[in-house]
Amino acid sequence: MSIQAILIKAVTRRTIKRSGLNEEQLVRHLRKVFNNSPSLTLLPLGVKLSRVDQPGFVGDRISVSSPGVTVLYLHGGAYIGGVTKTYYNMAGRLAKQLKGEVYLATYPFAPEHPYPAAVNRVMEAYEYLLDLGKRPEDIVIAGDSAGGGLTLATLLHIRDKGLPQPRCAVTFSPGSNCFPDDQILNALDPSDAMLSADIIRTVIDIYVPDTEQRSHPYASPCLGDYTGICPLMITVSTDEVLYTDAKRVRQAAEKSGVSVEWIERGGLFHVWPIMVPFLPEARQDLKKVVGFIQRQG
Repeated sequence: MSIQAILIKAVTRRTIKRSGLNEEQLVRHLRKVFNNSPSLTLLPLGVKLSRVDQPGFVGDRISVSSPGVTVLYLHGGAYIGGVTKTYYNMAGRLAKQLKGEVYLATYPFAPEHPYPAAVNRVMEAYEYLLDLGKRPEDIVIAGDSAGGGLTLATLLHIRDKGLPQPRCAVTFSPGSNCFPDDQILNALDPSDAMLSADIIRTVIDIYVPDTEQRSHPYASPCLGDYTGICPLMITVSTDEVLYTDAKRVRQAAEKSGVSVEWIERGGLFHVWPIMVPFLPEARQDLKKVVGFIQRQG
């Protein structure tokens, strides 16, 4: 484990991880930490950032001059907060290495807009790319944490609507289960440097307040039937509270015959691959992400 990883874990444990907050307090806390991106934006040469504000898509586009691959990226933030700016560095490197473009989507947050508002909005973003004339085999859907859960929900939604699947999908530590095992959550809580078992339980109550909706595969993608879904990459840390949920997604996908590329690392933290260029492990694993995407082409 790098010195950078040790430092980041110390900072996130102090600034993000909390227990004992009620719903209102957690919303306020997570929006404070996730909506203020602390990192400098360092875009690679030849990569341009622009704003997109259309009926089907609101967000940012980071692109090389003649992109051949389109990544629809769904940011994390516990379905409660988050900003696209946090992802400019990673998106810029993805665009550069893939000779492509990354669309960083915004979507409505709970509790003001609970499930399924975000799922429906992200589906509109995929259809927007298709309407632009992007070929499905040139589109990749990717996301981290809540955005990873939305990625999985969108793949199932695309299949259920009878639309063509994208080339592949990438999820970093996907949030995918409205029925977590309390015993497992509590066992992993001490080693998770960013999220707590308490945060996970409260976020579920905020994001899917209607308990009858929680078993729907778009709300709990680990419960989905993945028949007909595109190849999938999943990264997760063995130290994090979402580790078992990610494993359940892998099992569900492989049971349905989906090809899954799996990266797990011990000692690291939730969604570490987004921390490029500052984290050595993130730089290493982003190369694996790029390789995975290219191999599916």
